Amino acid sequence: MRIKELYHKIRLGQAIVFPVISMINFIIISYSLTTIKDVIPIHFYIPIFAVVLISMLMVIGSVFHSKQQSTDFNMNFRKQTHLIKSIRLMLESQLNKTPETEMWVKELKKMEDEHGQDKL
Repeated sequence: MRIKELYHKIRLGQAIVFPVISMINFIIISYSLTTIKDVIPIHFYIPIFAVVLISMLMVIGSVFHSKQQSTDFNMNFRKQTHLIKSIRLMLESQLNKTPETEMWVKELKKMEDEHGQDKL
């Protein structure tokens, strides 16, 4: 039991340490194999590279978050036929329906029909 717990903690630590080691290794290799070493010393290259890399990762993450995750959410929502039907029934049971509500009911009904009545 103690060995399994220790192994689990080691695996959790690896998830933090190994990306950092990989990044340091990449920085050193990229500095050594390019002509940048003739232009600036490594103690200037490392912070510049880190700032540029972190900035690029933030932009890529932001684009992924705004584009891909919303697409994944929509695709997963369309597969949940019970949830679609429940939301449609709640919207239909409202007393004061707005045009937006009617539009949503039609859209949800269309999603239900795409998957067929046998799944509901």
